[in-house]
Amino acid sequence: MAASSAVQGFRRVVDAWPALIEKDVKAYLIKVAKDANVKIVADANARGLSPTVEQYANRPGNTNLESVVLPGPIVFKYRYATDIVEEALLLLQKNSPVRSGRYAKSHTIYVNGTEVGRAPKTLKRGEEVIITNPVPYARRLEVGKTESGRDFVIQVPPRIYERVAKILIRKYKNVADISFGYANIPGGHTVKGRLPVNYLGKSGARTVPKKRRQVVGSKVSAPALFIKAL
Repeated sequence: MAASSAVQGFRRVVDAWPALIEKDVKAYLIKVAKDANVKIVADANARGLSPTVEQYANRPGNTNLESVVLPGPIVFKYRYATDIVEEALLLLQKNSPVRSGRYAKSHTIYVNGTEVGRAPKTLKRGEEVIITNPVPYARRLEVGKTESGRDFVIQVPPRIYERVAKILIRKYKNVADISFGYANIPGGHTVKGRLPVNYLGKSGARTVPKKRRQVVGSKVSAPALFIKAL
């Protein structure tokens, strides 16, 4: 009986080992994941960034990390949409001519085609932010020339949106897809009359191919920043 009791006790201990090991491994996994997240956020903060953090255990939507089932995973996703858009607006305003202030105040944010009043807190993969300017002369400020051949704007260098795009691309190339282009703004202006050949030209009058000119009756496309989450 004594031997039998000892065997039964040993068997219970052996049976308990896997459960104890799993508990320890789970606790370790959770700790490592949380510690890594704290470090990543701290490093981002040190660089002046404030990412929005999404987390889940095993499957998207399960935000309770303590419920993780081994072998996991525990996943953290970092979204920098707010940082990028806010910095873009600041750079655009800083580089805008300020004769009347209208252009500087008119940089506008669109999320998936809808105008919004502020930078989005999150931007899911595939969603797009467009920043552009609805004033009718935005395109001319970007690339226009006067009849004398000089840049249309003289307070600041031309290609305002293009220059800002290059700055953002260098800084955020690993967290977002950022590009410069032209956008047709909802409710935007329509070309009323034939524009001079030097309207789009970088090198002066009569040097711009006809295919690049705005056509009467068409929407005036404005310079824009396109931002997509990776």
